[in-house]
Amino acid sequence: MVFENMLNQLFFPSKGFDPTRITTRAKLQNRRCKLNQEINKELRLRAGAENLFKATTNKKLRETITLELSFMNSTLQLLKEQLAELNSAVEVYQHDEKHEEYLPMIPLGLKETKEVDFFEQFSDFILEHYSVDPSNFEDSILDLIDTRQASRTPTRDQAGVELLCKYYNLLYYAERRFFPVEQRNIGLFFEWFDSITGEPSCQKTIALEKASILFNIAALYTQIGAKTDRTKVDELNYAVDCFLKASGIFQHIIETFTNAPSFDLQPYVLDIFVLLMRSQAHECRFKVLQMENSTDYERLFIESNCLMREYGKIHYDIQLNGINLPACWEALIPLKTEFFKSLSHVYFAKNVAKTELQNKDAMNDKNRLKIIKAHLQASQSSHEEILRLQRMCRELRTKIKISKVLHDLEECICNEMYTLPENINDDEGEIIDTTIKETTSKCNLVNIAPDFGKVEDPFKELGPIAVFSARRSWSAPRSVRLHKTDYQTKSNGTEEFGFCIKSNSPVMISHVDINSVADLGGLKVGDFIVEINGHDAKYYTQAEVLENIRISMNTLDLKIITPMQFISKPVSISSKIISLLNKLFEN
Repeated sequence: MVFENMLNQLFFPSKGFDPTRITTRAKLQNRRCKLNQEINKELRLRAGAENLFKATTNKKLRETITLELSFMNSTLQLLKEQLAELNSAVEVYQHDEKHEEYLPMIPLGLKETKEVDFFEQFSDFILEHYSVDPSNFEDSILDLIDTRQASRTPTRDQAGVELLCKYYNLLYYAERRFFPVEQRNIGLFFEWFDSITGEPSCQKTIALEKASILFNIAALYTQIGAKTDRTKVDELNYAVDCFLKASGIFQHIIETFTNAPSFDLQPYVLDIFVLLMRSQAHECRFKVLQMENSTDYERLFIESNCLMREYGKIHYDIQLNGINLPACWEALIPLKTEFFKSLSHVYFAKNVAKTELQNKDAMNDKNRLKIIKAHLQASQSSHEEILRLQRMCRELRTKIKISKVLHDLEECICNEMYTLPENINDDEGEIIDTTIKETTSKCNLVNIAPDFGKVEDPFKELGPIAVFSARRSWSAPRSVRLHKTDYQTKSNGTEEFGFCIKSNSPVMISHVDINSVADLGGLKVGDFIVEINGHDAKYYTQAEVLENIRISMNTLDLKIITPMQFISKPVSISSKIISLLNKLFEN
């Protein structure tokens, strides 16, 4: 079995994981796929019922349809709640049984899609647009289809990311080769399901396909980042990179993709994901700081305070825009806000206790202890708010690891309180301000721009993509035979046939002598040479074309195409010229 897996990795590197494999994550993904299909079915039934309701005037039938619509809406709401529960299963994506003392990270689920077979459409387009035998590109088309199929179930590691990046790069070549700018439909439709709501979106443009693959690359990075072992510094640093890469890709989608058809691709939702991933990267960096500088209370206070404000801003933006995220996410974000607020008070108190005051009189020492006690009490208040938030969310109540984290925080606060003298009492009427001023993080965290690597053009034999693409049109290839009756040796071979060339890959006819062999043979300025003496010349340079002309002696066989902008059109005479001619004849 091990040997078979090694062979599969060696000879089939673009293969994703087996969907039937018995893993918790695979079960979740399969369940997500089934829920998406059920939601799609209910949406279609509801749309049909609504259309029937609008079309009929029968009162009894309309009452029956209204009743059925209420049942459909209830079923649809139930399915969406089940999908939200799947998205709330954040503990599945965490590291194995070692994170009892850490709050879970929030990973994103992958977008699901249906199978698309574009073999027939691409073959027809190659024959119609490029005038080439499509059988020469069967392997390239099938490889593209296989890569897309494998990208639906990527492995949760760097190999899975590379697979998605490979398919994204292939989409660039597919878009340039087969999707015209005027968006002429070639009979392909891409359908993707929303990772949050489960609702389907269908478009005939490849833009949705590219944006969804980008989303899945970012989502995969979030899963890899959540999977890391947060007891090791190198793993934490790797998690920081993963979350920042995910944030960079989400930002890239915002800047390059418009008219999003689904909820999870809306700019205001992606903005939340960008902030969330950067905050989680900051959280991992904060844990590194705790492990390496456990007594640097001032720095720990600064970073925990910044994290509190970052998660607070995310929670505020969610409430402001009315974004409906899974209940676990919506509860975990304010919980982390209060958690880091509580930690910031603890570290502030520790920093005050550690600070050596120059004036150590009794009054200053007493005031210092009062400040410490006030901040520890503020930390206790935040801890009580955390417990309330946990009780209010059903998903968080059942997560034992979160309860363990909160219990450890409570013990930390109590231990600090026990270190204070028992006779520390607040003066009557005295109020100690525990408001923490806004601080600036010393962690320089910026989005990591996506690096998708490079892949070879699978349709390279069609010709240079700058010319031979779906965005440009040209005439069908025509054969031209140039024959000289009186051969004369000259320094430049092109002069012998009466034409000049320029540019490379492909070579273009730049000049044709009047009444020359080339002119009589039908060559025109602007024509491209795609074949010379039976050899494919799409990638030939000028030197290579000149060499083939030189060795051809008296007879030169060419295949020529004419770009559409060079094809002559009927000359239209303007109305001003017509009026001038009429006046001339009248006179």
